[in-house]
Amino acid sequence: MDEVTIKGLHRIKVKDDKGDPDDAVLEIRYRKIRVLPPIGKQTKYPALTLTVIHAQERGRPKRRKKIEWKLLTDLPVQSRKDAINKIEWYALRWKIEVFHKILKSGCKAEDSKLRTAERLVNLIAVFCIVSWRDF
Repeated sequence: MDEVTIKGLHRIKVKDDKGDPDDAVLEIRYRKIRVLPPIGKQTKYPALTLTVIHAQERGRPKRRKKIEWKLLTDLPVQSRKDAINKIEWYALRWKIEVFHKILKSGCKAEDSKLRTAERLVNLIAVFCIVSWRDF
C-alpha cells in the first residue's frame, strides 16, 4: 500500500491513554486486489476481488498508539467518500462490542432459563433497551 497514492485525508475523534479526547488525521489509500484460493481448492472456489482500505495516522501521537487500519471489503469503493464510509463503519465496531458486553455481562442474557423462542425474543428486546440506555 506504500506504492498507492494518498486518496485523501479524514479527521476522526479518538481518546488518548488517559481517556481524554484527541483528534487524528488519517491518510486514506485504497486499491483492488485479487485473492486466489489455496492451490488445492482452486477448482472448488473462485478468486475474490476485494478492496484494501489503508487508513494510517499522520504524525506521531503523544499519549496513544498510532492508528493504522487495514480493512478488506467486497463492497464497492470507488471514491474517497466510499472509503471513508467503510472506515466509519469500522470505527463503530468498538461501540458495538461495548454494547454486546453490557448485554452479555451486565444483563446476563445468556443465563436466562426461558424455554420458548418467543419468550427469549421478548427478554432480549427488553435487555437491548436496558443495554442501550446503560451504554
